[in-house]
Amino acid sequence: MAGSSVRTLVIGDVHGCLDELRALLDVLSPHPDEHLVFCGDLVDKGPDSAGVVQYVRELREAGQRVTLVEGNHEAKHARFRRHEKARLETGAPNPVRGAVAIGRVHAALSPSDIAFLESSVLYLRLPEHDALVVHAGVPPSVTELPPVEVIAACSRPDRDRYEQLLRVRYVNARGRMVALGEETPEDSYWSEVYDGRFGHVYFGHQPYFGAEPRRTRHTTGLDLGCCFGNRLCAAVLTPDREPGFVSVPSAARHARGLWE
Repeated sequence: MAGSSVRTLVIGDVHGCLDELRALLDVLSPHPDEHLVFCGDLVDKGPDSAGVVQYVRELREAGQRVTLVEGNHEAKHARFRRHEKARLETGAPNPVRGAVAIGRVHAALSPSDIAFLESSVLYLRLPEHDALVVHAGVPPSVTELPPVEVIAACSRPDRDRYEQLLRVRYVNARGRMVALGEETPEDSYWSEVYDGRFGHVYFGHQPYFGAEPRRTRHTTGLDLGCCFGNRLCAAVLTPDREPGFVSVPSAARHARGLWE
């Protein structure tokens, strides 16, 4: 394919909705040279988390260019795996919230599936589009983004600060992340105050229930709540063109509330 026509396809939260993901990719018909970027949260809430992971992994193994940006649910599964090792050694219960449901997904994953999940990155820069892909967002307190491998080697609390990219929704007047459920009328959603410092940000995490992504000057929210019965959406990025958006309807309502 000519370089100018190669697309980057940024896909919102799949959350176990395998049929909808297949339908979306049928519409998009990506060429192997084109880049599929997932905003995170492939797993949980929907009916076939393991099937989604296997399907996306097999796309990569078949030669498709694929990047998984880590979501808070991938991070939760990683915590589950770490604690599960301790549980097997000591018999102590796995303390991760939702451990029973996560355990069912874990049991259905192959070692290759787990390796694929562990290949996820905290963020992805797309310099050809002056864009950044994260799962949740960029709070004002994050003023620089070291390479992902540097962040992975950070000790806490530095790593915690960067991992806000997985979870942030609201921020206070000082630019600090506000925990879910503790926001006040004085707090702002991060995308409302983001100044474009890292380029245009494409993100998931927060479900929007319209027919189109939620856009601000410097951000685009791609989670259209597929697992809640709305739509699965992708941004279509092509150099020197305005972004386009493609979505498919959910086959069913698979979940009835947010849980973290």
